[in-house]
Amino acid sequence: MTGQPKRVLVVGGVNFDVIAQADRLPAEHEKLRGKECRVLPGGAASNTAVGLVRQGCSARLVSAVGDDAAGAMCLEVLRAKGVDTSLVQVQTGSLTSMAVVLSSGGGKRMLTFAGADRGLAFDAVTDDDIRGSDHVHVVGEPTPSLARVVDLAHRAGRSVSVEWNGRDMRSLARGASLNFMNADEAARLPYARGAPDTAGTALRIAEAVAGDVIVTMGAEGAVWATADGELIHEPTVPVQPVDRTGGGDAFDAGVVAGWLHGESPAACMRRGLDAALHVIKKIGAHP
Repeated sequence: MTGQPKRVLVVGGVNFDVIAQADRLPAEHEKLRGKECRVLPGGAASNTAVGLVRQGCSARLVSAVGDDAAGAMCLEVLRAKGVDTSLVQVQTGSLTSMAVVLSSGGGKRMLTFAGADRGLAFDAVTDDDIRGSDHVHVVGEPTPSLARVVDLAHRAGRSVSVEWNGRDMRSLARGASLNFMNADEAARLPYARGAPDTAGTALRIAEAVAGDVIVTMGAEGAVWATADGELIHEPTVPVQPVDRTGGGDAFDAGVVAGWLHGESPAACMRRGLDAALHVIKKIGAHP
């Protein structure tokens, strides 16, 4: 890639992650000996911002942490990895959001705990912040605060991508250039009823939101459905994951970076799939 790095404003959450790994997930009332336990920064927006920096982009994160040790550690690591955290609020008297992840290689269970009010950080985003970016990537609940950021981006003529993350993000997706989800998430959406397969669901969503939809399908790679009905499939190399945490976020970062540089859908997905493979072969989203 040549020229100035593409500038991406990433809007969403930062978590303090506790990742516990075992050969399998325990049954009810069962006590298992874990293999490894790590604490490190996480959250889909935070992970994607780190991934974008790895892809050669400039990433500025909009979020909030508490004024606790967990928040300080998250900010320190993110800055060390090249993420601009100047729009991350440190909120006095608040705790940093947390996630507890039970990981067994191919399986994952997660509990999340809300902390600092990231909506306040979203509300503080200005027109200048938007105009200082080439693209806006959003993750989170479809709240008025997040919708305001998306509206500012559209008004400024900036492209937008939306990570659905298991939620119905239609209210934010209209007008977005790229929409991300995985096959399990897509299957739980109303569009999946009666659809023949994941590709059929992706085509339905793309038509409904008038934007491109990219769905990851694990060992089957990813599929890209365009708003005008085109379907592109990109295979991947099947691997046994060590920890799936952050794999989808790395994929998003790779696709966004490729798309901003004018690459084809297949090349964008290839970039994203390779980035995801790098992450899921290790523990945590920031290897």
